[in-house]
Amino acid sequence: MRVGAAAFVQSELIALQILSSSSGGARSETSAGSSRAASASDGFAASGATGGASALLTYSASGALPDGGNAIAAIKAMAKSSIFQNAAQGHADDQVRALVRDGKLAELPALDEAQYASLSKSEQNIYGVVRTLQGLYDAMPKTIEQALSDRVKFVIDTYPESIARMQDQLSTVSPAEAELIKKNIVGYQDELKAAQEGRMQIHAVKDSSLVTATEEFSASGGEFGWSGRGVSVHADIPALQNAYGTKNVLPGDSPYFGTYVITW
Repeated sequence: MRVGAAAFVQSELIALQILSSSSGGARSETSAGSSRAASASDGFAASGATGGASALLTYSASGALPDGGNAIAAIKAMAKSSIFQNAAQGHADDQVRALVRDGKLAELPALDEAQYASLSKSEQNIYGVVRTLQGLYDAMPKTIEQALSDRVKFVIDTYPESIARMQDQLSTVSPAEAELIKKNIVGYQDELKAAQEGRMQIHAVKDSSLVTATEEFSASGGEFGWSGRGVSVHADIPALQNAYGTKNVLPGDSPYFGTYVITW
């Protein structure tokens, strides 16, 4: 990030849409992909205590439900647990956030329209809240090393095309606009070269005067879709530049290890 003033950075703001069709059914779509392997179990055990947390069978982070039929069974079990009473009203709370963050719930797959329509309103809310949170947390780096490697990969994979696109624009804009684009191109090229040469570094930041974060992880929606908000990062860019001796600083945050800054 090459700016000369304090900055507010909205990071990992992911809209995870569970889109409803005009007939009232739903399709599911997420911006965060998953490589989780399918589990042979539906993730839930029978229990005589309706509404009790004992009805839930916890999963590791690698757990996933293989199909919508298993997902429906899981959602109906959740609906019987008091843990999900706020999710049933369409609201995420700390209990559900913790379960999702720590990989205690199997990943819910997309439901087709008929499967979604077979759920009650409260069950649809649970599905929307849990699946939205799962997408948000899936998108977060789990270690500080992953945060750096993810950024390096993103830069190497996407910047060449972005640079080419900006270069194509130079002949179609005014001279003033062209100068701004040229500056952006230089910045992109510098970061791409640093990524390719292995010169990007990451640092944990404990000083709240430099970087702070609001970890919201909320879900909202209903009949016409669901969306989620993850992490908002607030950073004093000039102070970071002074602290790390470079104009190139990119602050971030993860609920798994805290605030950080990438430099090059």
